[in-house]
Amino acid sequence: MSSRPTVRGLRRVDLLTSDLVAAAVFYRELLDWSAAVTRAGIDCWVGERRCATIRAPRAGEPAGWRLVFAGAAHDGTLTGPDDTTALMARGRAQHGPWAPGPRPGEPCWVELRTSDPNRADAFWADILNWTVRTEQPGVDYVVGDRPLASRAEGQPAGWLCYFAVEDVTDAADRVARLGGTLAERIDHPLLGDALLVRDPSDALVGLTTATSWGG
Repeated sequence: MSSRPTVRGLRRVDLLTSDLVAAAVFYRELLDWSAAVTRAGIDCWVGERRCATIRAPRAGEPAGWRLVFAGAAHDGTLTGPDDTTALMARGRAQHGPWAPGPRPGEPCWVELRTSDPNRADAFWADILNWTVRTEQPGVDYVVGDRPLASRAEGQPAGWLCYFAVEDVTDAADRVARLGGTLAERIDHPLLGDALLVRDPSDALVGLTTATSWGG
């Protein structure tokens, strides 16, 4: 049995950008977040749950989204195949299959894109204490019988977070109106109708309708 703690979801997600205010305005209008300025950056909330922190990149950190997995013994950074990174934080999961269902504006699913699926499965399943399940449409990572994330081959490599929205078509219109770009509209094997969009800073994020983790 692994001695590593089992990751059961996200603590939050971080958006690393040089223009914190512009990002906060974009996502407030898109996802109806409430924002609070802190020493670290801007915390973003839906109701009583923090869903994201917008902050400046630290030395050596590229801009973009970073998943922050919950349940670590101490805060840290994980780097896997394809130089894919995620963060670890102490505290229980706020978003995931054991947390209350996602409301509009909250994370509702995560997906790993990779060019080396065998190495990616081996690394992330081991480090997060997950099991790789292959009998579903596509591949997903589970704890017990509860799916935590899916894995797909493709580029750009990295972790992708999906946020819940009430209506995908309306969300696409709002993205364009707010200065973002619709990268792709997809029929996701688990989530169904979904959008991949780039915000004005070019950070990639997913949007889909969901009332439970993973749909």
